[in-house]
Amino acid sequence: MARIILNNKEYSLYDFDNEADFEKAVIENQKYLFGKDSIYVDVKKKIGKDNHKGIPDAFLIDFYDPKKPQLYIVENEIASHDVYSNITEQIARFGASIVSSANQIRKVLIKALDNVPQTKKEIESYLPQTIFKNITELMLFLTEENDIKIVVAINDVTADLNLAFKIFKTPPDVVLLQRYMCGDSVSYYYEPMREEIEDIEIEKIKTGKAVDFDMVVCAAFEDGFKHAYMENDAWWEIRLSQKARENLKYLAIYEKAPVAHISHYAEIDRIEPYKDTGKYILYLKNKKTVKPIKLKGGTKGEAPQAPRYTTLSKLLSAKTVGELWS
Repeated sequence: MARIILNNKEYSLYDFDNEADFEKAVIENQKYLFGKDSIYVDVKKKIGKDNHKGIPDAFLIDFYDPKKPQLYIVENEIASHDVYSNITEQIARFGASIVSSANQIRKVLIKALDNVPQTKKEIESYLPQTIFKNITELMLFLTEENDIKIVVAINDVTADLNLAFKIFKTPPDVVLLQRYMCGDSVSYYYEPMREEIEDIEIEKIKTGKAVDFDMVVCAAFEDGFKHAYMENDAWWEIRLSQKARENLKYLAIYEKAPVAHISHYAEIDRIEPYKDTGKYILYLKNKKTVKPIKLKGGTKGEAPQAPRYTTLSKLLSAKTVGELWS
């Protein structure tokens, strides 16, 4: 059993009693799980038509990119529920509702916000950053002009869950939340939505502006570089949110020491789920080389250890690796 040591105290995994218990923890930690610029709309109303009706646990409005805010249907689940007869069936219902009942979803949200004035006020506080004059205009965009997405919050991500989600053309985002306790003290372990672009989100907090990206830079030892990139025109086991999968067009390789530079990049041909890992494989095409982009000696945190995100334009103009992240 996994444990956490915090301030010289040992915390043990303390599972949630039921879905309501788990949902309470999700609501309490919503800004950590979904992002500081997200708004959790705690409303449970049936959506969909005929045999495809379902009841979301909540909706989420994400203002990470104020030029293109995003609406999510939220499903809070505990892993003890059957993956195939319960979780995936519910996700399939929501997927059908997104296609057939966007107008209904919009009406449900607008009506619900009248009953939660504090949430409505929070949404209105973001409107000056957008092109929308009022909530009605915002809701029209979220439901008619932009694809609604799905995010699943769960207390354990299993191989069965990852395999089941592969059946969807656009797999939902998955957020992990686990509870640990030491006596009466509670601690949480979590893997947030868009975890892979955390560096970009930190930069957004500093500058107050959304940071664009269309390229992922992955670190590789020589053997991995040759086997995956050179021989198989691919790179795999990368965790990617729906946001990242939409944005990414290129992959570059940072060759670790002793090479310690970037000189290869390629276009991404397609992105597919990778086995039962919950991660993705990127298939590549049109591989190219650039003049080696090297580390600036002694600069801490410049070399990518995990995948990091930038733009092709920065790559083509950069003289040092650090310029890709600035």
